[in-house]
Amino acid sequence: MNASAMTPAAPPVRRVAPPTTPYRPSTVGERVFDVRSGRWAAFMGWQHGRACLRPLGGGIEWDTEARWLTDTEQ
Repeated sequence: MNASAMTPAAPPVRRVAPPTTPYRPSTVGERVFDVRSGRWAAFMGWQHGRACLRPLGGGIEWDTEARWLTDTEQ
């Protein structure tokens, strides 16, 4: 088994425009919608200016730029 077989797949990237008014979450666990991946997530915090997100049902975290977050589904 090689290292790439153990690496989780990144969420899919949709070809969409960022929301006109990005949402800036402040509370850990807050529900947000990642427009770029098209998924709802729990906000886990900020790291190096990027939002760390986790799937609502649990799973592998991913990060995204703040401009892709909103509090409503696009």
